[in-house]
This record gives sequence, structure tokens and C-alpha cells, in this order.
Amino acid sequence: MKTRLLYLGLLLAGPLAGRAQAPRAATPNPISSYFTPDFQPSSASDTTALCAETTFRDSLSGITRVYYPSGKLKQYIPYLNVARGVRYGCLTTWYENGQMCTKEDYVRGVRHGDLLTYYPDGTLKRREHCQDGRCGVGICYDANGSPVPYFAYEQLPLYPGGEERLLKELNKAVRLNSQELAAARRATRHLPDMVQYGWRREVDVELAVAADGRITNARVVQSTAGFLNSAVLRAVTKLQRQFVPGRRDGQVMTSFLTVPLFYTLEAPTRQPNYGGYGSPRMRR
Repeated sequence: MKTRLLYLGLLLAGPLAGRAQAPRAATPNPISSYFTPDFQPSSASDTTALCAETTFRDSLSGITRVYYPSGKLKQYIPYLNVARGVRYGCLTTWYENGQMCTKEDYVRGVRHGDLLTYYPDGTLKRREHCQDGRCGVGICYDANGSPVPYFAYEQLPLYPGGEERLLKELNKAVRLNSQELAAARRATRHLPDMVQYGWRREVDVELAVAADGRITNARVVQSTAGFLNSAVLRAVTKLQRQFVPGRRDGQVMTSFLTVPLFYTLEAPTRQPNYGGYGSPRMRR
């Protein structure tokens, strides 16, 4: 299951005196967005909202800076590709008192390098090293600086009964209405019979799991069968249980879980059958 983030620009020294100077390109204005502490969209008029300002270095890369409502810097996120959320560099966060909270090294979208976290007074909380997205067993400390048993930096939200029960419940609840069935027929009509039988489609649905385990929002983040999207979102509302919430660095938090669902259309006139799933992914 799953979790998100932010940007910056670099000023270059001007040419040496005496050389002809070309007109300097205007620095693009940052693109601002606002969101609540639980990551719901907001606006500049909301005095409790966080502000994210993104500045592009070029057409792809850039930096996002996130600010507390007080105006103090909360997060700095370097991107290799802003649109795709591919991080590259040192992602850094701060407490509102200005003390560093976390430092995470990324290379092409995955953790690669040191992962350090701190208590609000600056005491080291965690030190571990990551390699190609995998973090080895590091060292964790209590607020007094004494070592404590190691615990994972990120823990996914857990659905009671595990992934298998979650996916079975989602699959069972997916039902197409008459309009969606008609769209499915239109989508498969041009395909030969040998392709129609066993035509596999994927819908990736992102679940926002609150700190109390409730799903506060769901959205389709990727789909190869648009006529299935609404049916999958309706199925999410029919889940029978609440999640055990996710944690980051030992703290319960709102987390975002992406569940890849696969369906096989057995024939143009039938409901899609559940065909499997991928591992849920969490993002921040």
C-alpha cells in the first residue's frame, strides 16, 4: 500500500566583465498549491493549510519547497522528473522550530544512501544506509540517545485478514452498471475473438488511510480500462473493515496505499473476472 512530496533553483554567476552579455532569461515563478495536514486539497485562504511551491530547473526537473502555515520551511524535495515524482538528491524535512527532522538520499526515484531521522531537540533517532531502494538494518535510538530495538522506517497500513482478503473483497464488490457494460462491449468489439477471451486490464487505485484506519479518499491513479474505474471506486466504499494505520519512523500517520488490480474480460458481454493483483505500494 502506499505514501508523496517537493523543489529549488540555482543562480549562476554572471559572465566576466567586458564580455558581451546575452539577455538573462527570466526566472520562472514558483507554482504554488495548498493542502491540509491530511493531504486534502485546500486554498491560500485556508490559514491552516500547508503551501507547496515548485520551481522548475528545466522542462522536467525541479524542486518543491513545502511551508508550514507559519511560513517556516517544512520540506525540500529535489526532483529529476517533477511530473512523474522521480526524486533525485537529498530530501530534507524540518520541525517547525527549525530543527532538522529527516534526511533521505534518493537516486532516480529510490532511496540510495543515508537515511537519518532526529527528535525535535536534535537528538539522532535513526541511522541506516539504503542501497537501490532497500534499507538495511540500521540503528534506532530513544530520546535520550540510547540504542533501542530496530523497527522499520515505513510500515504499510494493514487490512485485517491481509492482502488476500482485501483483494477478494474488492473483487467481489466490483459490478458494472448498464452504461459501463456497454462501454466494455464497445472497447472489445474491434478485437478478434481470440484476443477478447483473456483480454487483461489493470486498474491501480490509491487509498488514503487516515491515522484511525478509515479510508478518507480513493482515486484511480492508472487504468487501462476506463469503464472499470467507477466500479472499482464503488467497491472501495463496500470494504467491511478498517485498516490498521500505517506508520513512519514509529509514528501513526495518514498514508496512501496503491492497490494494483487486474481483470480479465472473458467475453464482451460478461462482467470482468478478477484475475490477480500486484503488491500494494505505499507512498508519502
